[in-house]
Amino acid sequence: MIGWLIYRQKDAEKNHQFIQWLQIEAAAIDMELTLVLYEELTYGVEAGQLVVRWKEKNLPDFVVMRAIDLLLSQQLEWLNIPVFNNSRVAAIANDKARTHQLFARHGIPMMDTHFIAGPHDVSYPLIVKDVTGRGGEQVRKIENKQDMPDLTDGNYILQQMAVPGKDVRVFVMGNTVIGSVLRTSSSDFRANYSLGGNATIYELSTDEQTLVNRIIDVIQADFIGIDFVFGDDGTFYLNEIEDIVGSRTLTSLTDINIAQLYMTHIKKQLLAKG
Repeated sequence: MIGWLIYRQKDAEKNHQFIQWLQIEAAAIDMELTLVLYEELTYGVEAGQLVVRWKEKNLPDFVVMRAIDLLLSQQLEWLNIPVFNNSRVAAIANDKARTHQLFARHGIPMMDTHFIAGPHDVSYPLIVKDVTGRGGEQVRKIENKQDMPDLTDGNYILQQMAVPGKDVRVFVMGNTVIGSVLRTSSSDFRANYSLGGNATIYELSTDEQTLVNRIIDVIQADFIGIDFVFGDDGTFYLNEIEDIVGSRTLTSLTDINIAQLYMTHIKKQLLAKG
């Protein structure tokens, strides 16, 4: 089995250790995983046929997608190449508005979230998020109406404030929870580890595990992070889902071999497809 591991160049440089780890674990179970830089790919339609090309190489048996491009993911799938995570998961997880819209239909608790709102329909303070932002970037706390930025230059959600500087990331692989981490910050309303937050192992309560299972049943993903925030009364609220999930917090706190688990999961899925 030969696979492509697709990264954008700047992300590949930052994640070179994880890339090597995945390749080592792939080789250990007789799989070949080749790093493919997104910027080196060509894809589109030629002579009426869908094409994807990279360095005159044959198309792979599977793709591990670590670059967000829904069009590319869909094209690979239409060429009968399995993509991990698939385009459906990517479409949901990489758009915060779509995430909240979908899971609200399934009764998943979340903070009040507006996709667009008139000036009299929100209360302050509130959080403004770019729907495509990742890692806590493009997230702003707005204290009052006067501080509200012009939101006409992009797609945003307006969200009720949760307990600041505290959230939980639940790592899910193959519809199974493999670990959970509590992230906290005493200096920022965002608790992201990449922004200087602290992390400790978190044990899900029975009710929290049940909530996670309900989300898993809806999204059916290969490897994601599900982020939760807390209400003032301690209620667990869905915050967002990470498609290209980082695992530094979990691997720094446990001996879980994320790369081995992921490659083993992918091989199992490919064998099941025949």
